Amino acid sequence: MNKSNNRLKIVYFLALTFVLVCIVNVFIVSIFKVHVRSNTSLEPYIESVSLVSEKIYAKRGNIYDTNGQIVAQDERTYDIICYLDDSRKIGNKEDFVKDPLFTAQVLAVYLDMDQADIYYYLTYNPNLYQTELGLKGRNLSEETKDAIENYEGLQGIGFKESNRRIYNQGKNFAPYLIGFAQSDEQGKLVGKMGLEYYLNDELSGIDGKHIYQQDKYGYILNGMKEEIYPATNGYDVYTTIDTSIQQALQTAFDDVESQNNASKAWGAVVEIESGKILAWGQTPSFDPNVLDIENYNNMGSQVPYEPGSVMKSFIYAAAMDLDVYNGTATFDSSPYCYLSNGNNPYRSYGSNLGCISNAAGKTWGTIELDYGLIYSSNVATSTLLSDYVGTDRYSEYLEKFGFFQNVETDGIGEVPGIKHYTWPSEKLSLTYGQGSSVTMLQLLQAYTAIFGNGEMVKPYYIDKIVDSDSNEIIYLGNRTVVSKPIKESTARQMQALLERVVSDKAGTAKYYAVDEVDIIAKTGTSEIVEGSGYNSDDSITSVMLAFPANNPQYMIYFAYVSPYDYYNHTFSTPIKDLIRRTAILTDVGYKANQNQINNTITKDVMPNLVGKSSYEAIDLLKNEYNTDVVVIGNGDKVLKQYPENGEDVYSKSKTFIVTDTDNIELPDFTGWTRKEVIIYWRLSNIAIQMEDYGVAYEQSLPKGTIVNKYSEIIVKFKNIDSKVETEIKQDIQEDEE
Repeated sequence: MNKSNNRLKIVYFLALTFVLVCIVNVFIVSIFKVHVRSNTSLEPYIESVSLVSEKIYAKRGNIYDTNGQIVAQDERTYDIICYLDDSRKIGNKEDFVKDPLFTAQVLAVYLDMDQADIYYYLTYNPNLYQTELGLKGRNLSEETKDAIENYEGLQGIGFKESNRRIYNQGKNFAPYLIGFAQSDEQGKLVGKMGLEYYLNDELSGIDGKHIYQQDKYGYILNGMKEEIYPATNGYDVYTTIDTSIQQALQTAFDDVESQNNASKAWGAVVEIESGKILAWGQTPSFDPNVLDIENYNNMGSQVPYEPGSVMKSFIYAAAMDLDVYNGTATFDSSPYCYLSNGNNPYRSYGSNLGCISNAAGKTWGTIELDYGLIYSSNVATSTLLSDYVGTDRYSEYLEKFGFFQNVETDGIGEVPGIKHYTWPSEKLSLTYGQGSSVTMLQLLQAYTAIFGNGEMVKPYYIDKIVDSDSNEIIYLGNRTVVSKPIKESTARQMQALLERVVSDKAGTAKYYAVDEVDIIAKTGTSEIVEGSGYNSDDSITSVMLAFPANNPQYMIYFAYVSPYDYYNHTFSTPIKDLIRRTAILTDVGYKANQNQINNTITKDVMPNLVGKSSYEAIDLLKNEYNTDVVVIGNGDKVLKQYPENGEDVYSKSKTFIVTDTDNIELPDFTGWTRKEVIIYWRLSNIAIQMEDYGVAYEQSLPKGTIVNKYSEIIVKFKNIDSKVETEIKQDIQEDEE
């Protein structure tokens, strides 16, 4: 028993001695950097090892249009690293920049940098272990990286992965809403403007970490501790912007520049009931891929301006809503000269403080109040203010309509504008949109009440935010009713009057009428503030419109700056083309077809015709569904159909069945809408080139021609209503006389 205890004591003593020796050895190594047993200095080894904590950047979320098309995404790129330390080796081979001049000459070709700048980076500090080459050495494509790596004789060059943001539509996809993101000094993408800035946290995700040990040459030591904390990628953002409608708006900007000599233009398309912004833009603009930004201001929300006669709708709406309006009541359309009771103006035919005239000094004698809006009379709105509505109540309505206050939607940068409403002249001029400034965003919001059911709906463009990993919806945009400034009956009364602004022979908006859809509208022409006065050379031409007229669903606002011309509204082709394209893309129906629609039209559900005999299908669609059947091919059975099974089908509309796609007898496209020709094209696989918009009137191959997928056909559409064009010319001649 004692022997056993003695043995245990000896073992215990030896173990304790070993532990003490180890502790002393570790202490000496850590303090003096010397291995005790071999008396070897460990300093060179310790200095060659470093602990690295490297960020793993999260993938920035994608940005999509309303149809799920990517408009902004990350692209893997590479940052160049130049190793300068002459002790750096890979294996036994030296790998550092041995010849800075040669290296600078080669890299200058691939990096679009000045050779002298690269040489400076490589030589300005001889003590650097490595260096990067500034912004132009970052975000290199894989092709550029491979070309540099494969260049014979080049050494000491390495790369690290990075990301850059790619905007697939460039300047054509609302860059002042979407904004842009850039890499910071650490290579992290950071939102700098627009949605990219507003939702930077949601898009960025959470970066991870890679912690490891490496030697001075960058090698990770085997067997050493390595920890990885994965990144959490950013959320995806879906917008309400429709790429096709956005491109149509951009085309209108380009056309108004070339055709109307416009120096600036801005506009938007909005779904009235929901407030969804389908398109938004301005010119001049910028491409977020190259950041050729000359002006950072969003003209639709950050540049208040005097809007002109589009404001007249609100004094008319106020009078109707107060039940003091009688459209057949008359007023004197000659210049409105005024005196004031306090600061409230009233009409005077003798001494006065000033006079309000109509555009170009026009007068129409004694006319009805309805025609005051149809003709866009400044005297009419002045009369409504002083004789019917009153200055205080009009001010209250302007507040109800949200003017001179921020809309506060989806992080859009705003300036509220300035309300000048103290003196009689300021109160009168605000009724026709001069003297005070508002923004396009405020106008869009206010007009949702007039074009809708009296409820004012906030415009928005962020549809939803989605976790791409789980498909969980983090945020969902919704219709937001800000207030109800007018009754629904007032909105309907206003819509009826605005329809006459287009349809009446003397209406100022008649120049915007198109074949495709009936519209309601109000035009505007305004002077531009410059210094302490107004610019005498340029003016703002604008129009606010909605369609279809009998049940407005979409609204367009378009404004541009150009040399003043009383007839600017007659040069309306760019905006009419925008209306046509938007009507087609939103599928709201066509005026040409609407003229045939009456109360007997019916809606039904399209049956499944695929596999049925062509004769049975034709008989069913013609006799039971009362449709105009278009047969593609000469086969016996139905291969395809439009509308598809289960979709809505309307009587008196065109339906399509495909029985053969090899040899097809061409129909007569005369009178077809562009959408109907597109449907035929997709079903038949025949290449059809379409020119202009509207209703088809000419085709390159006659009816009955046998065609196939190799055939090429041109179909031309009416681009302008010849009747309207004739009226424009007659009006100009009458005015000049």
